[in-house]
Amino acid sequence: MKGMIAVTNKLNAKAANTKVIKEPLTDPLRRLETALDTPPVPGELRTWATTLRKTFAEAVHEILQQIEHVHPQQFEEIEQQNSELLARVTGLREEDHKNREWCRSLENQFAELETNAVRAGADEKQAMDQQQKLLEEGLRFVMNVRRQETAIRTWTEEAFDRDTGLGD
Repeated sequence: MKGMIAVTNKLNAKAANTKVIKEPLTDPLRRLETALDTPPVPGELRTWATTLRKTFAEAVHEILQQIEHVHPQQFEEIEQQNSELLARVTGLREEDHKNREWCRSLENQFAELETNAVRAGADEKQAMDQQQKLLEEGLRFVMNVRRQETAIRTWTEEAFDRDTGLGD
């Protein structure tokens, strides 16, 4: 069997005890990303901008719930399990603060786009530059929120699994 990998169908103990947990922001972020990726049909910019603003508002509600109610518990759990990760938790808290501010900024920008789309009427080209910039920023925001959720999950797992060298 030299140079071959042995394959087994036995699960290791850790994998057997692992639960598959659906991330709470998966659906709202997917809906927002889809709305951002959906181009407006000519003549429908106002309707599209309104739908996008509403989709963003729904996603932000879920994101802020996570930031304000779930993340603090997760951060406390990480700190209690492994004090060596305090610097990581500080960084995660700072990122949550930035995301909260980003939510407010984007809410205003989406409302402004909707207002400008109404004002532009049939001359939708007036709002096209603003629309494109906002779409790009919105997609960066979605990626950043996903990255933060992954980081929190990773450091939570690390807090419980980290070998502190104290022996078992």
